[in-house]
Amino acid sequence: MKNTSFRCLWIGQAFANLGDIFYVVGLISLLYNLTGSAFYLSLLPFITTIFRFISSLLAPLVIDRFPLKRVIVQSQWWKTILLVCLGIFIISFDHGFAVAVIFFIALISLLDGVAAPVSAALVPQLVPKEERMKANGFLNVITQTIFVAGWPLGSVLLISTNSSFIIWLTVLLYAVSTIYTGRIKVPEQTTDPVAPSNWDSIKSGWVAIRQIPTIRTLISIDFITTLASSVWVAAVIYIYVEQNLQLGEEWWGYINTSYFVGMIFSGLIVIRFAKLLEKYIGFFITFGLFLSSLLILFFGTTSIPALALLLACLYGLPEQIREVIYTKLFQDHATEKTLAKIHAVWGAVINLTFAGSVLLLGFITETYSVKTTFQFSSTLIFLAFLYATFKRNDLQGKQSDQSLSSKSSNLPR
Repeated sequence: MKNTSFRCLWIGQAFANLGDIFYVVGLISLLYNLTGSAFYLSLLPFITTIFRFISSLLAPLVIDRFPLKRVIVQSQWWKTILLVCLGIFIISFDHGFAVAVIFFIALISLLDGVAAPVSAALVPQLVPKEERMKANGFLNVITQTIFVAGWPLGSVLLISTNSSFIIWLTVLLYAVSTIYTGRIKVPEQTTDPVAPSNWDSIKSGWVAIRQIPTIRTLISIDFITTLASSVWVAAVIYIYVEQNLQLGEEWWGYINTSYFVGMIFSGLIVIRFAKLLEKYIGFFITFGLFLSSLLILFFGTTSIPALALLLACLYGLPEQIREVIYTKLFQDHATEKTLAKIHAVWGAVINLTFAGSVLLLGFITETYSVKTTFQFSSTLIFLAFLYATFKRNDLQGKQSDQSLSSKSSNLPR
């Protein structure tokens, strides 16, 4: 964890994550100023999700043909260049076309869909196996801290400046991120003399998931919990605050902050007790799911504001610990390029599942009540707990080196 390359990775990711937040803040303001339309604002998350989904599916085509470091550095450079072009467009056309802005958003989202799985696959190349749990916890603490601080900071900047300034500030953050990422040194990767066909590349991540029981089980669990986790989106929490707590809309922000504070604390717990978590991986996954099911049920039924804040904070603990454990198990059960492809598939599945679940839970909230929505989510997580208990042998995180080596050698690269 103390090597220079890992330091460059997390610093580069920190600048990129902060840039991503400012990018969204600036774009929301820009689109609203250009159009004054709620429809165009809704296109921002829609376009981002759809194009990240598409690029996640196609990411193996790039991963098979180029070294991982080159992929992430080039994608970050192209994001920076595209944002420069967007900034110039804003300056040149004060009353520019919103469609052109949407076009830039789509291109940047395509690059994000490729860069995200590659970035996740770099950690095993930079950190020894025995330190990966701690490294993943540290990266999550950095990410969540930036998330908690970045949104209010972006709002303050927007109030005191304008969308054009924030876009150019994002360009600077992306450029610094690219410079640090470029300083990462990874072992030379061997590439196959004959590149696989396009179809073999695209399906390779799916084949790997099918052939590795641990990863297959983890993604199945995550699919179920993602369906449930959409209760934390603004649309549901806003109604929860109004109906359950009967308080002002500012409490939506308080609950969100409490949730992410819980995630930060859980990252610190992972760093402090990494060895213990590794020893009892299966237990922490299953118990965490059971605890999440109870916490989300209690949260959905309480009308006491202070208790709601506490439950939101507590819910973030098992949620984040589970995510760090998943990442560690992924890293232990796949080679670097296979890991990048698995993360690409995982990202595609989660993006699509999340988009569908937002609509589903929104429908339940409007048709029945917000309490019913939380009860439904609690039931889903409890089903994930039962499934994890049934598949507990796949969640031990232990696999003989010979077995793992043999299985990895048969996977598509």
